[in-house]
Amino acid sequence: MKKLLIVLTVILILSGCSSNSENLTLKGDIQNIIISSVSEVSGKIVKMNKQQGEPVKKGDIIATIDNTNQKYLVEQLQAVVDMKKAKLKELEAGSRPEQIEQASAQVAAFKAQLDLLTAESESDSNSVSIAQDTVNSAQTNYDYIKSQYVTALDSYNEDIISKSDLDLAVYKLDTAENQLDTANRQLQSAKIKSHQGIVAAQANYDAANAQLKLLQSGASKESINMAQADLNQSIAQLSQAQNILSKYDITALADGIIISKNFELGDIVTSGANIADVAVSNDIYILCYIPDKYLDKIYYNQELNVTTSQGTQTGRVSYISLTHEYTPKDEQSTSDSKHTATKIKIAIDDVDGILKSGMTAEVFVPLN
Repeated sequence: MKKLLIVLTVILILSGCSSNSENLTLKGDIQNIIISSVSEVSGKIVKMNKQQGEPVKKGDIIATIDNTNQKYLVEQLQAVVDMKKAKLKELEAGSRPEQIEQASAQVAAFKAQLDLLTAESESDSNSVSIAQDTVNSAQTNYDYIKSQYVTALDSYNEDIISKSDLDLAVYKLDTAENQLDTANRQLQSAKIKSHQGIVAAQANYDAANAQLKLLQSGASKESINMAQADLNQSIAQLSQAQNILSKYDITALADGIIISKNFELGDIVTSGANIADVAVSNDIYILCYIPDKYLDKIYYNQELNVTTSQGTQTGRVSYISLTHEYTPKDEQSTSDSKHTATKIKIAIDDVDGILKSGMTAEVFVPLN
């Protein structure tokens, strides 16, 4: 942001402007271009490196705002980027020989287990057959005991046998029922054991074989592209965080002298706060007004002779206002009947830094 130190006391015609047949002489004031160093972040000023009146070079740090939290964020994002770079590198390099060798060993181990269980399945089927025979025998015995119990119950109801004889029949029936239940559970256990063992072994073998093939073929192109895109996103986030971190150092935007400092060490500033103003070195101009009737005598980049306290040099027209201004009564002349003029600026050199804002100068505008 640029601010102009403008002093509007410009004398036209008799006191600020005169003319002869060859030149129009304008009097004006020398002005510096002012650049403000504005904070783009909020926080507490923890360093104040420059004071009012000190010269600065472009990029010099004038003040520093507390950036602790932002530094932590940058470090976290840097760690994420490093991790994703390593992951992408691993995908691009493919599987290591050691990984493929380990996967091959797992495939062989699961295949051996599957073959073993398959070979044992015949003996397991014999176990199932034996368990089935046991169930059949227990069922036959249960049916026989139950028929005896029914006969005993009828006899007891007819007072043929005693209560103790009936209780004995009940006991035999319960025992036969428990034997039948046990035989059924053993049969189911034998069937499940045989089936589940083979299924589990087959699943382990298939998974290990698939993993081996994946390692042998390497990562897919799609996987690598996704990893690259993920990395690019993290790099962009890191760059954004680093850019914000750099804004915590308030720097001079040009060579010059600090002419005003608006905050001190320890002050809290908000985004947009003007920390200091720098008068740009060797970037000065003469501000003057030309009567409108002579406006056709000037144009942009026109070279004009100017006189300052340091002598005569050549200046250049750098600005011509688009609006006309009414000349104050005490600055009017009898030759300026309309009392209107146009603001212009003449850029001049000041390599030694001697000329200052507010000093007067003369500008000579050719009339021929």
